[in-house]
Amino acid sequence: MSKVTLDALRWQDQPAQATITVNGGPPQVYFQITAPREVAAMCQGRPVEELPRILSILSPAHHLCAAQALDRLFGVEPPPVAQNMREALRLALFFRDHLRKFYFLVTSLENPFADFWSQDAQRGPHGLRSLLDDLMRHVSLAQEAAIILGGRADHPVTAVAGGVSRSLKEEHHARLAEIAAACRSCAERLGGFLREQVFPQGKILGEIRGLEAGPLTSLTLAPEPDGLVLRGAGGGEAERFGAATLFDKVGLHQETWSYEPFAFLKAKGWQDLGKVPADSLFFVGPLARLNNGQPLATPLAEDERQRLVEALGPFPRFEVVAAYWALLVELLGSAEGLVALCEVEKLSGPVLRTIPKAVGKEGHAALESPRGLIYHHFRTDERGLVVEAQVLDTATANNGLFGILAQRAVEASLARKEPWEETKKRIELSLLAY
Repeated sequence: MSKVTLDALRWQDQPAQATITVNGGPPQVYFQITAPREVAAMCQGRPVEELPRILSILSPAHHLCAAQALDRLFGVEPPPVAQNMREALRLALFFRDHLRKFYFLVTSLENPFADFWSQDAQRGPHGLRSLLDDLMRHVSLAQEAAIILGGRADHPVTAVAGGVSRSLKEEHHARLAEIAAACRSCAERLGGFLREQVFPQGKILGEIRGLEAGPLTSLTLAPEPDGLVLRGAGGGEAERFGAATLFDKVGLHQETWSYEPFAFLKAKGWQDLGKVPADSLFFVGPLARLNNGQPLATPLAEDERQRLVEALGPFPRFEVVAAYWALLVELLGSAEGLVALCEVEKLSGPVLRTIPKAVGKEGHAALESPRGLIYHHFRTDERGLVVEAQVLDTATANNGLFGILAQRAVEASLARKEPWEETKKRIELSLLAY
């Protein structure tokens, strides 16, 4: 029996590795997050109003989700200006996260653009180096917008119970509008490049063409407030329920070889990762959101969604190809949303916060983050100290998905008798889109 560990996998939300054992038969692949974050223990005993700041260590979107949970815990409604500032920050994070993934994709060694390096890369505005410069410049701009709106980009500080802690300066309004317009133009240029060089006839990334993790159930926010939707692998709606009951529907399974638990549907019971179909697993993220099959609110994003359907077929889709295309759809949508929100009248006003008047006992919130649905549930004592904190992060929600993708990527690589370094790249590209 041989055992190989591929460490560390690039571009993961948390440090991760893949351990592969081969014993004459099919390989057994273990996707392992190597730096788990025990946030429940970290939060216990702390003043509940500190949680938005603490939980931003998971990702900036957790700052916003925790603030929404505090709104419900204290029984306060943020003013419209505060809601707009929070949403603008969320969209800036969407744009930055998705654009970085495309930068990683373009600069990886195994991708359709590799032959550009041996050609003239300075071919005017369409050269690869010009494209990379454009992507990173706009990642920086989205980062700047996040700093303006959140105080900091990776560990925001502005969202508090009942609203936000500060207003925007006069010069910030013009700068945000400028950044939003630039981001929309960048997304359109990138979309044109991808459609010309990558997406025609649905062809993308020869290393992962045909690779998929599905069919899987998807979990997303429902259109109505405080609602969640489980959508079956066939595309039909399986169940709709209130966010407060999420952990009544979703369980966490712990394997001895994994630090990170696996989220599963309690109604189906835990099933081994190798079982096909994986009825008990679900996934979250851009592709899960598009699998609802509903038209999008912004025109550029909806046009791109229609191109995806025309090229790959109707939703639901489970290919890694579709997951990359979903990133482009949401990149366009987030840029359009930023343009609509970054107007002076929407981000300015005399009231930024509804001050809580009593300490609540319990609060929860669900939020669509760039990488997928996240959920917070807090309980406190009479002094407002945290008694219990439950958090569903995308790393936990998609842990089963990552395990399946890693398994299938390794099987495809070994079938082609590729070296381990190529196998590692195949796994990384498979997981990057999620």
